[in-house]
Amino acid sequence: QTRPARPDTAELVDARELVPDLIVDIRYATSNNFVGKPVYPAARCLLRRPVAQALAEVARDLRPRGLRLKVWDCYRPFSVQETLWAQVSDPRYVAKPVRKHGRPAQGSKHNRGAAVDLTLVDASGRELDMPTGYDDFSANAHRGAKNWTAGQARNSRRLEHAMRTRGFAPLPTEWWHFDGPSWQRYALSDEPLTPDGNR
Repeated sequence: QTRPARPDTAELVDARELVPDLIVDIRYATSNNFVGKPVYPAARCLLRRPVAQALAEVARDLRPRGLRLKVWDCYRPFSVQETLWAQVSDPRYVAKPVRKHGRPAQGSKHNRGAAVDLTLVDASGRELDMPTGYDDFSANAHRGAKNWTAGQARNSRRLEHAMRTRGFAPLPTEWWHFDGPSWQRYALSDEPLTPDGNR
């Protein structure tokens, strides 16, 4: 019999180490989110190293076009996933966290350090016009919604194309969410987010 593959232990790294011009606006470290209060103690974009490397390739592809990336969420501890699910128990927008024998057994790709929520900005850091704001839990945020303007549709397609080219998979219900390449390799984690240098 073949044993199931063990989860990859690739370390979580700060994405800014690989993407120096990345704009980090981690909403869950502020009160500007759907919970209305900070649920992260630090505003950091941590990702599994191979996922961060793929994001660096996206950023490198975009620079010649005068575009940069702004991230809203990256790695999310499993316990925070439980907090978000308590607020919005809708699997279209928040993955249901499940524990078995006290350990994380089912959750979000964010809990694996293998998903990223992000948008495009111009060279000066101004966000491009996108279909909705972040964490808009409505049909307007679904990819290909009919009421997008031509500009919003074009900008969303530019982001999706750039991400797909480097192996990221888009989530149908959120134009800003992308699962990293080979996300299945990484285990669910509840490692806490801490300020820079304290990991």
